[in-house]
Amino acid sequence: MDKHLAYCSACDRQVEVVVKTSARTNPATGELENEVVCLEMGESCTGSMCPMCDVPTDEMKQSLERLRDSEGS
Repeated sequence: MDKHLAYCSACDRQVEVVVKTSARTNPATGELENEVVCLEMGESCTGSMCPMCDVPTDEMKQSLERLRDSEGS
C-alpha cells in the first residue's frame, strides 16, 4: 500500500491517504478516475463529507473497508 500525507481541514492536520489508480469511473464522463482513501477515517472526522475527497463520510468508510479487505486477501 503506497501511503501519502495530505492535509485534512476537518482534522486540521496531515493524515495518511492511499491513492488507488483508476479505481472508479466518473458517472458524468465515463472516464476512469483515481480514488483517494483516507486511512484515518473515523478517527477524528466530524463532518458528513470528507473535505479532501468531496464524498460522504459513509462512502469513504466503505472505500476504506474495501481497501482493507483487498489488502487482507
